[in-house]
Amino acid sequence: MPWCRLRDRFPVGFSHVAVVTGVLMMAGSASAQTNRYQSWSPPQAAQIREPGVPALLKDLKALVDEAETARAADRVFLQDLRDLMARYQGPNQASNQGPVSQRLLFDDFSDGDLTRNPGWTVVSGEYWVEQGYGLRSRTADPVATQTTTAKVSKEELAISILGAILQGSNSSKTTPTAEPKPPAPATPDAVLRTRVRMANAFTLTSTFSSWTATGSFAFAVTQGRDLNGYRVIYTPRQGARGATAKLLRTTARGDSTIDTASLNGLEDQKQHSLQWVRGKDGRMTVNLDGKTILRAQDTSFRAAFDGLALINTGADVIVGSIVLEGVKN
Repeated sequence: MPWCRLRDRFPVGFSHVAVVTGVLMMAGSASAQTNRYQSWSPPQAAQIREPGVPALLKDLKALVDEAETARAADRVFLQDLRDLMARYQGPNQASNQGPVSQRLLFDDFSDGDLTRNPGWTVVSGEYWVEQGYGLRSRTADPVATQTTTAKVSKEELAISILGAILQGSNSSKTTPTAEPKPPAPATPDAVLRTRVRMANAFTLTSTFSSWTATGSFAFAVTQGRDLNGYRVIYTPRQGARGATAKLLRTTARGDSTIDTASLNGLEDQKQHSLQWVRGKDGRMTVNLDGKTILRAQDTSFRAAFDGLALINTGADVIVGSIVLEGVKN
């Protein structure tokens, strides 16, 4: 392609000229060789970070598409150019959700320590590392909670009856008081949380295994101490009700289901992979074992998130690893 054409297509700048010159040199080198096009090492990302790079990438992509259609260059060379462009595309240029720029959090729990690197806080319930498996949790025993509630209620009832007898000693009749029925206790949550500041777009990847068909388990990105934000909840198959996955929005007004999907139960005690991606435009996808199961768009939360939480409600789930990627806020 004539140099004058490339000069007209690309903005002038030190890094831009360097990139275009490098492309021309590589193209010339490839055409001069009689054997198959040889691979090459692209420059580091730090070398081309000027504001004009997005425009450069757009124009370069158009040229690569044109060269590919006309078969004007080696196909391996063109693929290398595409790979190079993908390296420098921003969070919303490669797709509407886009790649993330850096790793913000990683934990495979192999060190057995939840207090550092990263530092987790047990908000409620119990969490521990089971060596060789990963992170495990336990909620409070609802039976014990019910027994305590019943005991207190009986003591209060005895005092109430004694008071009624003393106050009604001059009355000929006493109205019997029915024993109140203690309320059924709700299954408490075991909540583990860590502070991590991230922009509104992120990618969360985790491996986990489910061991019993009880309760539910959630991954959550949060804002503030009240754990408001978004949650991906897995609920195992329980009786006639099949297993489900839900994408939930949690605000001060309560919980709202954004999307839901029916699943085959995962209680095979094997590791399963989950990937949750959110773009700046609020579009979210959740993939389970490489298959998209949830898809939605919601812009209720526009500000940055400041926390990541794991929420166990009566389930027996082991988390093998968790990775959070995005732009640090």
